[in-house]
Amino acid sequence: MRSVLSIFSLSVFLAFLLLPEINSFSQVDQASKEIPSEGPIVIHSNSLEIDQQKRLVTFEGKVRARRDDMVVDCQKMLVYYLENPTKKESNMEAGRIDKIIALGNVTINRSDGLIARAGKAVFYQNEEKAVLTENPVVQQGPDFVEGHRIILFLGENRSIIEGSETKRVKATIFPKEEKEK
Repeated sequence: MRSVLSIFSLSVFLAFLLLPEINSFSQVDQASKEIPSEGPIVIHSNSLEIDQQKRLVTFEGKVRARRDDMVVDCQKMLVYYLENPTKKESNMEAGRIDKIIALGNVTINRSDGLIARAGKAVFYQNEEKAVLTENPVVQQGPDFVEGHRIILFLGENRSIIEGSETKRVKATIFPKEEKEK
């Protein structure tokens, strides 16, 4: 039982501690890029299941994951962690998060004002990217983009918004007012 709790604690902690900031498609000033990502992670859900065989932690039912700088709301969250350690890896390294899948009315709210909504969001830890599908929209202030699929390259301040035959890319960007000096 202690092993299950330690793997669970490590997995949840790493999932949100290592989850890079989602960068907006519009310009963000330097102060908002330096949002602290420290502090405890609090996750609420109606149920929790840990499957060590599958290396999977599942939160289900009104899931809310909160950190100082970000809140993720969804109906179901799947946290996959890496395989058994190799000879060169420690147990802690093997417990790293591989990917996180948020499903059902996913909303990501960041303290810098960025709001992302989708039916599904997949966070790939090693690639430092998030893929939003099922009617994704990313908004910061009045500006927003939407498309068939939105790929956020988390460490690069870069995004790709893809359309499809039935859903074209749409961007609404309002001119920024110059501040008087």
